[in-house]
Formats: sequence, C-alpha cells, structure tokens
Amino acid sequence: MRAKMRVDGFSKGASEENKKLAQLAAAGGDLPIQALGSGSDFTAFLQHLGIPTLSIEYGGEDDDRGIYHSDFDSFDHYVRFGDPNFAYGVLEAETVGHLVLRMADADVLPLQLTSFAETIGRYLQEVHKLADDEREHAQALGSLLDENAFVLAADPTRVVAPPEREVDVPYVDLAPLDNVLVRLTRSAKAYDDAYARAAGSDFKFDAARHKELDASLRGLEQKLIEPRGLPRRPWFRHMIYAPGLYTGYGVKTLPGVREAIEQHRWAEAGEYAAITATALGAYCDEVDRATALLRP
Repeated sequence: MRAKMRVDGFSKGASEENKKLAQLAAAGGDLPIQALGSGSDFTAFLQHLGIPTLSIEYGGEDDDRGIYHSDFDSFDHYVRFGDPNFAYGVLEAETVGHLVLRMADADVLPLQLTSFAETIGRYLQEVHKLADDEREHAQALGSLLDENAFVLAADPTRVVAPPEREVDVPYVDLAPLDNVLVRLTRSAKAYDDAYARAAGSDFKFDAARHKELDASLRGLEQKLIEPRGLPRRPWFRHMIYAPGLYTGYGVKTLPGVREAIEQHRWAEAGEYAAITATALGAYCDEVDRATALLRP
C-alpha cells in the first residue's frame, strides 16, 4: 500500500493529491486516508447524517479497468478475468472483518484524533492558498490589461478579444478557522495522550462512565453536521467533506469555504468559514468531554 502511494505520486501527470499522499506514505507512520466524495452507498450516512465512514477496497489491476457500469460488469467477467481465484475477495473480507472486530471488541473505540487535526490543518492551508492564488491571478490579469499586453501580443490576422477584467479579490476572513485549528490540535493531542495513558494502565471504567464515553466518541462526527447544509444544496450537511457541486463524485474538503472561493462568492466564503469553525468548536467540546472521561 505504501509503495503504491509512492509510485502513484511519482508517476508522470500525478495529481497534487497523489503527490501529497506519496510524501505522507514515505514519511512512515500511519498510512494516510483520502477524503470521501460520493458515488457509493456511504453518501447518505456520511454527508447527510454524519456517521463515520470508511471505504475500503483493493484495486490497481488492469484487467478490470473500463468495465464499471458496462455490459462487462458481471459475475462471469469477474470470475474469468477480475479475480479468478477470489484472492482479492477473501483478502477484502478478512480486512473488513478484522477492522470490525477491532472496533467492536475494543474497551475504548480506537480513534486517533491527532491525525484528524493534522488533516484539517492541510485542508486549511489549501484554502488559504486558493484565496491567495485567486487574488494574485486577478492582480496579474489587471496589470496585463492595463499595459494592453493582450492586444500587443495578439496575432493581427486572428483578432481575439482580451479576457474580461476580474473583480479585485478581497481578503476572506479565515481567522475563525485558524483559531479553531489551534484548539483542535490541542484537544486532539490531549485526548490521544489520555487514551495512551489509559491503555497502558490498569485503570478500569465503571459501567456508567464507559457508556458515557462510548456515546461521546460515537457522536463526534455528527458535531461536524450543519443543519442548514451547504449553499444551494442543503441535503449535504457535512462541513468537512462533500462531493463538489460541479465535480460529480469528486470530493471537496471544507466545501462551504472552498467552493465559495472558487466561485468568487466572497461573503459566502467568510460566512461558511465561521459556520465550519463553529462545527469544529463543537467537535472540540466533545473531544474535551471524552478526554475528561478517560482520566481516572
């Protein structure tokens, strides 16, 4: 898995996402997990209800490329060309089975929250860069128009009108997200430290505290749900993950903010920066509650 991520990031034409995943895979530690967009049955659970979701699959074999949702997408094709010995099918079942047993049998749900905080930090860096790039592009275009560069550079036999001037890009107030990221990082580390101490000690929970801790951890993801939903598509209510409005299955992270910047809806970007920060603040409140329950 780690080798595959590194090779995908090295390949010619690799996406920026694959390059980042390759760097994380090369750094060691836990394997990075990509964000979920849409295109499968998990969509309603994650993006509408806020139920934690993990899509696990094995792939990369050339013999199955191009058959999805075609006449060849059949059991006969699968047993002849896709996985004749059912090696991948058995491995998939074993992988999912071990994960389910690990979660079901754990005294405390084995969540690692520091990784989530680091991931949110990466998403926020991307949003900052997106806003800065939009601003720099508008300024560069304005300079070219002011200097009549497009007319001077044009082929006189093929007259093409210059692009229209873009509106100056204001500075979007992302401070609420910057501030909540600091708190999320601190809360996540405190929880992971408390979890490690509890796992390495003989401390036993009484039934009432155990039940309360389980309920708190189960409800974490639902804190990231905003009842109003995303702009122009209120059914999608998750403030961290959503399929893009114009990308089909493709995921957008921090979607309320990111897509508003992409669509030059500057007031909306600031509004959803605050809304998303509020959701993350509620997430931190629940993490802090769980941390307190973990301590003797």
